Amino acid sequence: MKLHFKSILHPNILLLFIPWQLNAQSPTTVSLYRTFEKTLVNNATYRNKFTDVELTCTFTSPSGKITSFFGFYDGDGKGGGDMLTGNTWKIRFLPQETGTWSFTWKWSDGTEGGTEVFECVASRAGKGILQAYNENPRWLAYNGIEPVWLKSYYETGHGSIAQPFDWITENIYQPMIVRGYNHLQVNWLLSLCCFSQIYNDGPAPTTQDLALYKDRNVTETMRLDVWHLMEKHVDWLNDRNVGLHMFLGFDGSKNDGPAWVNLSEPEKDFYVKYVVARLAPFANIAGWGYTWEVPGDREEEELGWAKWVQKYDVFNHLRTYEDEHPVENEYHRPEYNFAAIENHSLYSDNRDEDRPYWKEPWTHHEACLAGYMPGKPVYMIEGNALWRRFWQKRTKATLDDLRQSAWACVTAGASFNWCGHAGEDSLVAFGAEGLPFFGEENPYAQSAKELDILSDVMTQELSFYSMHPSDSILFNHDKKGTWCLSEEGKQYLVFSSFGKSFSMLIPKGKYENNTWLDAKTGNKKPIPILKTKGSKPIEFTPPNQSTDWILLLKK
Repeated sequence: MKLHFKSILHPNILLLFIPWQLNAQSPTTVSLYRTFEKTLVNNATYRNKFTDVELTCTFTSPSGKITSFFGFYDGDGKGGGDMLTGNTWKIRFLPQETGTWSFTWKWSDGTEGGTEVFECVASRAGKGILQAYNENPRWLAYNGIEPVWLKSYYETGHGSIAQPFDWITENIYQPMIVRGYNHLQVNWLLSLCCFSQIYNDGPAPTTQDLALYKDRNVTETMRLDVWHLMEKHVDWLNDRNVGLHMFLGFDGSKNDGPAWVNLSEPEKDFYVKYVVARLAPFANIAGWGYTWEVPGDREEEELGWAKWVQKYDVFNHLRTYEDEHPVENEYHRPEYNFAAIENHSLYSDNRDEDRPYWKEPWTHHEACLAGYMPGKPVYMIEGNALWRRFWQKRTKATLDDLRQSAWACVTAGASFNWCGHAGEDSLVAFGAEGLPFFGEENPYAQSAKELDILSDVMTQELSFYSMHPSDSILFNHDKKGTWCLSEEGKQYLVFSSFGKSFSMLIPKGKYENNTWLDAKTGNKKPIPILKTKGSKPIEFTPPNQSTDWILLLKK
């Protein structure tokens, strides 16, 4: 350390200033719930740089909590390199306390490690990780303590990560963020199939060769260029606190991509650990998924996969499988910490008999109720009336079905995503078949408005996170079209399809803030103060039967 002294002559006093260190570097600063990253260079020679050496690290929080994690090989650090070429490894972490963190790293082959510190600050803090709300786990909350209403859209561009990034952010993500969407279900995370599905009215992609690895051989064929394309999108959305649910997930076999079951046990272990090392330090990973429509109990597939994710993800992001038949589900298992469901087998286990009911709103309601296990929130991942893409032409679901199915999920205490754009093998962003956020040409622009109304009710009219499904307090009602969500004695929401009358038993009290709300337009009709005795059900008749009506009662 070089010491400098400065003296000032003063009558009878010689002042010596205490030394400081020249060229001292300030510690790295990272915001709370944002991603810390450290780049390391290792010039040793390895036969396979992905697997021949392991980089492990230990983080100590300001409060003294110790967390072990691991780094990953990243080629040249810019998307280039492979198992042989490159000298860059990275450590990522998600700090959940402000203050000074210390961390150490070491290499399994004895290469010299090190110790450093970084500062975690409150400015520009992220929201944190989506988890079950501690006080009412039917709902989700950041870090389990800050309730959040999921306004979620299914963005389906498999190959769009290879289109110009600025065009995608401006024309795909930003319009949804402006409309208040805070959660996306996406197909490009991870990148395993279907790369011709791009936005064809946008710029051409740089490539349609986006397979993350070659089938049966992940440890030698990992595509670092594809990782960098994906992470650019993850990072941008993370900065804006937009959650990402992984729909296609780790198994590409259902979409003609690399199959999970074709990996050896060591390669499965490596793959999960590598994915977790790269992605888990992003707070907006809002749902690890295996793939779509699986039974949930197969050790060689989704259940075994979930055990590896549970083992390596020290941040405990949401993890699940999609259950197509939620009446008989596997969500009681500790490997799954939320439910991602579809609305099948509510009428019959025979698909041909059951299929006509897939567009019915009541199947969405019943599926959400059936999928709930105590402590594990329900997310309608694939409501067949909620998707224009793929499902509409198969079910003939109408805009009325979509709106009513959304309310069916909500009144069952569940979250959902929806999709208002068309196309299967090709997509467009604009026009009648594009995203429903660009004017009236798209018929599903009306659905977007109706779901804005739903979102406003849940976030502005009610404290949704204190409410529970309450169909049991309804009487003389259409059970397949009238549903209730309530916080007993405090606030009530009843959805009535096409304004059918109903009766409701509510405790004795005085309810002063009462409204009928038109689910299509958002128009309100005030209801006089209601005094209840709590001894018998009270009959309610909506203003008319030409639209769906929402009854809101609040003390």
